Amino acid sequence: MKTSKTFNLKTIIATMMLVALFVTGCQETGKFKTNEDGIKYKFHVENEDSTGVNNFDIVEVVMNYRTNDTTLYDGKGQIIPFQINPVYDGDLMDAIAIMHVGDSATFALDAEDFFMNMMSYREVPEEVGDSEEIFFDIKLISVRPEPAEMQADRMANEALRDSEQSSIDRFLEENDYNVEPTETGLYYIEVEEGTGAQAGAGKKVKVHYNGTFLNGEKFDASYDRGAPIEFTLGRGEVIKGWDEGISMMKAGGKANMVIPSKIAYGAQSRGTIKAYSPLFFEVELVEVVE
Repeated sequence: MKTSKTFNLKTIIATMMLVALFVTGCQETGKFKTNEDGIKYKFHVENEDSTGVNNFDIVEVVMNYRTNDTTLYDGKGQIIPFQINPVYDGDLMDAIAIMHVGDSATFALDAEDFFMNMMSYREVPEEVGDSEEIFFDIKLISVRPEPAEMQADRMANEALRDSEQSSIDRFLEENDYNVEPTETGLYYIEVEEGTGAQAGAGKKVKVHYNGTFLNGEKFDASYDRGAPIEFTLGRGEVIKGWDEGISMMKAGGKANMVIPSKIAYGAQSRGTIKAYSPLFFEVELVEVVE
């Protein structure tokens, strides 16, 4: 049965990983072709005269997801709707965009590119094993243009994305933060150097914080709850900007961090945090638990 709800493909794939079946699959056979965009594909059914796919179209597909010898997700014929919006050249969205309604095809994607660039994982999931490629078996059921309300929302988000860096630059200037970003884009401003243990990946830490938008509006604060949060660095338990920034601190230290959306919540909204929102945190590393 079809559903009117349209899902983000990133969310769908993340859910697939959570409900993975981990059963033995079939060895990939047959030769793949590679198009000019570097997409490796193999068509099983091809209908070039039917409706094609454009960026931002809403597609419905039936999809399986696997390594060369292990099924990670068996869709069992369930129809999945989502919007075509590529993240990088040659990603899964670009692959589906070469299909037509009624086509069935298998696409081979580089596992590291897929998980690190499209899914924003910190590392390739353990479940993938030694496989360098991920195979998507896809049947394209239908294609329809982007609805007007979705287009309006997307364009509003794109405007936020395009203005994000200028908002960060203005905030830094207004607050006299003369710092350069790290390679990931994090702006780290040390307020008070800690004298305790150095934080680092794999270590459990306790952190107090105030979190605001760049206009000063507060969205969250551990101080208001009267207790620091506790998490393990480098495990993806917090946003990437936190993993990076807190790892630069020693226990007892205080710092301010301006975190661009690409290492925060990105294109996703989360409660009062809108898509492409840069965030400002005042943090205190209370304890590094050895």
